[in-house]
Amino acid sequence: MSKRPRLAILTLGIGGLLVSLATAAQAAAIYNFTNFNGPGSGTSAGAGTNMNGIANNGAAVGFGIDNAGNFTNFVRNPIGTYTTLNINGSTSAMALGINSAGDVVGTANGAAFILPFGGSAVTLTTPANTTAAFGINDMGNIVGQFTSAMGTMPGFFLANSSGSGLITINAPSGPNAVNAQGINNNRLIVGFYVGTDGQDHGFMALVSNAVGGTLTGTAIADPTIPPVMGEPGATFVFSQILGINDHGIAVGYYGDSTTSQHGFLYNTNTGQYTFIDDPAEMFDNGVEVTQITGITNSGEITGFYSDANGVFHGFVASPVPEPTSLTLAGAGLLAAWLAKRRKL
Repeated sequence: MSKRPRLAILTLGIGGLLVSLATAAQAAAIYNFTNFNGPGSGTSAGAGTNMNGIANNGAAVGFGIDNAGNFTNFVRNPIGTYTTLNINGSTSAMALGINSAGDVVGTANGAAFILPFGGSAVTLTTPANTTAAFGINDMGNIVGQFTSAMGTMPGFFLANSSGSGLITINAPSGPNAVNAQGINNNRLIVGFYVGTDGQDHGFMALVSNAVGGTLTGTAIADPTIPPVMGEPGATFVFSQILGINDHGIAVGYYGDSTTSQHGFLYNTNTGQYTFIDDPAEMFDNGVEVTQITGITNSGEITGFYSDANGVFHGFVASPVPEPTSLTLAGAGLLAAWLAKRRKL
């Protein structure tokens, strides 16, 4: 199956693929992509690598899925090496978030866990019936989802892994099903909730706005999706916001009516979306996937994409300076060279 024509200019760059994307409604974004397969990654449809979060120091966490559906959790270190994670020997546990200290959170056997750097995985018992921990910031604050006594599934915030400072996060509207996915060091939480239409939509919530141990999320406007070549007439269906940095730049993806998924950045300060797909993404039976799952303070992103055989691959991508910045840098180097020449 051939790769669809891009809405982008693609060039082969040092260390990876450069992709520049722009629509009439947004500014250009240029990223240098590095694609990879993590430990334990299979080669059949639905197998491969899922990257789920990235710390501010560039360490990214995810798992490889083998052809039998077993998971191997790992950290991709900033230099590109891998450290496998032992989550109580489980082959179904999922590592979903990481901070700069190397602490990892996720879910195993239907319960949230934290794996402190250099330690052993510990199940979170507060709040009761915690199902998953999705994010952890550099202060050790944790966010995730639990099942309440009433059978709803709100989000939660914990000040630390001991269970102190519990705050319940409720949906802006609709059934109270909330996935609190990411939290930055300013305690701004992002995630998604199930709306009255039965679809997922993004939200954000600031911990300082909690009242009596309860916090209600603020709905984030759904993106107006751009036209995508190869998907004529595609319309928006849902969106999920999965991570955020300290500058208020969030990341996630949207799903459209073709069942394809496309990545985006969302600026919580301006309400602007920027759409970014991995340039190696390909159609498999009319469906293509890019999910952006985490972002650092320097703007580096992580996530995964699908190929023509439906196999997933991980990526990290670094922002490239805009042409103006590159021109200024080039001018500076030229001036230095000319000055050196004059001294000879």
